[in-house]
Amino acid sequence: MSKKHSQRLTITISLIVFISVLIYLLWPEMINTMMPGDSRPHKIVFPIEKITIDQFDAIATELEQQYAFDFKHIKQFRENNILAYEGPKTCLTCHQEIIVKDHITQQDKTVDLMENLLASSHYRFFTNKHPNVYGFDGKLADNFPMGKIDRPCPKPGSFAMTAWAEIVVTEQGDTLSEGCGQCHIGGQHQAPLGSMMPGYRVLDKEKQAIDCLICHAAAYDMNKKIVFNDENGNRWGQDRSMKAAMSVTKSTSQTCLRCHQHNFGGDIYVDEADSSFMQSLTNTGHRRPRVLHPGSKRGTPFSPTWDVHAAAGINCTECHVTEGHLIAKGTHTTTMMANDLPDFEITCENCHTNAPHSENEELADYLNAHVEKIACSTCHIPSLHPDNATIRDFAHPEFEKDPGIHIYHDVKKENAPGKGIGYVWWNGDATFLGNPIGDNPNGEKRYRFYNPTHVWPEFKDYDYAGWYEQVMRPIANKKPSKLYAMKYFNGRQHIDLQNMGPFGGMFIPYNLPTYYRTGDPDLAAKKEMEKSMMKMMYGFMFDKYMMDKFLTFMKVDGWDTDAYDDVANGRKVEPRWMPNDAMLEISHSIRREGSLTCINCHTLNGVLDWKALGYTDEEITTLAQNPLE
Repeated sequence: MSKKHSQRLTITISLIVFISVLIYLLWPEMINTMMPGDSRPHKIVFPIEKITIDQFDAIATELEQQYAFDFKHIKQFRENNILAYEGPKTCLTCHQEIIVKDHITQQDKTVDLMENLLASSHYRFFTNKHPNVYGFDGKLADNFPMGKIDRPCPKPGSFAMTAWAEIVVTEQGDTLSEGCGQCHIGGQHQAPLGSMMPGYRVLDKEKQAIDCLICHAAAYDMNKKIVFNDENGNRWGQDRSMKAAMSVTKSTSQTCLRCHQHNFGGDIYVDEADSSFMQSLTNTGHRRPRVLHPGSKRGTPFSPTWDVHAAAGINCTECHVTEGHLIAKGTHTTTMMANDLPDFEITCENCHTNAPHSENEELADYLNAHVEKIACSTCHIPSLHPDNATIRDFAHPEFEKDPGIHIYHDVKKENAPGKGIGYVWWNGDATFLGNPIGDNPNGEKRYRFYNPTHVWPEFKDYDYAGWYEQVMRPIANKKPSKLYAMKYFNGRQHIDLQNMGPFGGMFIPYNLPTYYRTGDPDLAAKKEMEKSMMKMMYGFMFDKYMMDKFLTFMKVDGWDTDAYDDVANGRKVEPRWMPNDAMLEISHSIRREGSLTCINCHTLNGVLDWKALGYTDEEITTLAQNPLE
C-alpha cells in the first residue's frame, strides 16, 4: 500500500471513529429532537428550602416524637452541615454506589445507584422482558418495550404517553390535578419516552428531576403532589423539604401505597384502623387537589382491617424481593406487564410451608391436600372491597356534584365470590389483554379461558373455538395450572375501527380535562387526538418501531397510520366493550377469618361453576358433595 493510500485510510478510519463518537455523545439529544417539543425533557429548577441549625434541631425533635423510626440521616446531615435538600444531587453525595443482594445468587454486589434506578420499571414505566405474556397470534410478547407507558387501558380511559399532568377546571372554577405522572418518580413534563428508544442514555436534567423522597421519606407531604404549570407545560410537584429529607428510611408499606393504594383499595376507602396506609387519599393536595377516582381496579386494600399481612406489620419488600431499585412482581400477573425481575417467583410458600394448615388436626390433611391444585388466595380472598369497578362505561358519564366533574359510569361494582370474583385455571401466563392462560388438569379439554361475550359485529363469524384449540390450548398446557380467584373487569371506551381485530382494537384515550368538564366522550376523544404524541403515534417512526408489532399481538395486520384524520375528526370511531372480560390477578386483602370453607365450593349452587371449569358430569357429581358430611 502506498503512503498516500495509507494516509487516506487513516483519515477515513479517524473520521468514522470521530463521527461514531459524536453520534454516541449526541444520541440522547438526537432522539429527543425527534420527539415533539412538548415531550422533551427540560432542566427543572425546584425551589430549595434552606434552614438554620435551630430549625434543623426543631424538625429533628418533631420527627423523633412523631415516628418510631431511627432516622440515621438526621445525624449524618448534622455532622456534614447539610441544611438544604437539592434532590438526587444531595443523595448522590453519599450514595453513588449501593450494595444489593443478587436476587438469584443471594450474593452481595455493588452497583451504581442511578443506573440501577433508571433501569427500574418505577422509573421507565416499562420493561422489555415479558416471558409470561402471549399475543393472540400465539407468539410471546417479549423483547418489546411495554408497560404503563404505552398500554392504553379502559380502566383510566387514557395512557401515560398523553395524560401525564393535567389541570382540570370545573364549572365552578375550581382547579384539580390529574394524570398518570402523579405515580411516577420522574419529575419531567412527560413520561420518560426517550428511554423506550434503543441506545438511549438518560440525561442529567432528567436524573435531577427524580423524586427520591416519595419512596424513601416517612414524612413526605402528599399535599405537595399537585400539577404545576411553567414555561414548558404541566408537571407534577414534589416534596423536597428538609423535613422529608431528614425522615429518609427504607421504603415501607405506607410509602409504597402512596401510589399503589389507587390500584388496591382505590381512592375512596380509608382504613379507620390506620389511615397511614392511605396518605394519598387523606392529603390530596393544596390549591389544586388531585382527582379521587371511585371504583378501584382490584378492590383488595392492603391495610390492617383487610389484610393479615398488613396487620402483622409486614412490609411490601418482604415479599416483593428487591435488587436495589429493581423489584419483583412475581411470575403470576395478567396486567402488570412491566416486571423488573421476571425470573423471580413470589409465592406464599416463600414464607409458609407447603402444608400450612396445622391448627385443626382433624381437617389439616384434607385442607393441605388442596394446596397442590388450588392457590392460597383462592380461599383466603373471600370478598372484594365494595368500591371496585367490575363493569366501567366511559360512553355514559355521570356528573359528580363534589368535586364538580363528569366521571365514567361504573355499571357494576360486584364484590362477592362468583360475581365480582371469578375462578379460573391459571398457569401464570396471560394474553395481551389480561386473560389468564391455563387448563383443567383433568385433560378433558372442556375448559376454555377465552369465551367472548361482547363479540363485535365485524367478527360475528370468526371461529373463536377453532382459534382457541389451535393457538391457545397448547400454550395453556405448557405448564401446570392451579385454581385461582381473580377479579372480573370489562370497560367500554372509544375504539379506532380501522385498527382492530377479533380480540379488540386500539383504544382512543380521552382528554381528561375535556371529559371531566363537559361530560362529552366524543369531544374528549377528538380533543386528545390533537396532542402531539397521538399525531406521532400515527406517524412513520412509531409505525415501524412499535405499533406494527403491538397490533400483531392483537392479531391485526399492521398499524394503519392513514386512520389518523378520521379518528381526529371522530369518524370511524365508536365506544366498544372489550370482546372478553379481563381477569385481574388479586393477591392482597388476604384474610384468615372469613375465608371460604368446604360448603362454599362443594355444592351445586356454590361459588364454583364446575361445568365452566371443565369437569365431566361424573366429576361434578362427586365434587358437588360436601366431603365432610
